[in-house]
Amino acid sequence: MKKIVLFLFVLVMGFAIRNSFASEGKVLEGLINVNTANAEQLMLLPGIGEKKAALIIQTRAQKPFANKQDLLLVKGIGEKMIEDWKPYLSFEGTTSLKEKVVTASQPAQQTVR
Repeated sequence: MKKIVLFLFVLVMGFAIRNSFASEGKVLEGLINVNTANAEQLMLLPGIGEKKAALIIQTRAQKPFANKQDLLLVKGIGEKMIEDWKPYLSFEGTTSLKEKVVTASQPAQQTVR
């Protein structure tokens, strides 16, 4: 009997923990102007760390990016990555990109990976 109760307790706790992690996530909201964004803002994009952010800044210093194809000039950035960023990319205007924490009750647009 004790084993059954212990098993049920562990099972219920496992589901509770799994659901608490699954019910919350981060999504990106807004746009990022890749010609003016700072390194911290660039690192909000999936797959961008300090090194790639620095490479983006270094590349745009030589010539501003005019379109998505220009981003392919940055070492380590490929078409798949650019496709993932498509909803957030801008080449003019201000940067408004930010991470937003959402719960299960809020609809998520695109989850940050």
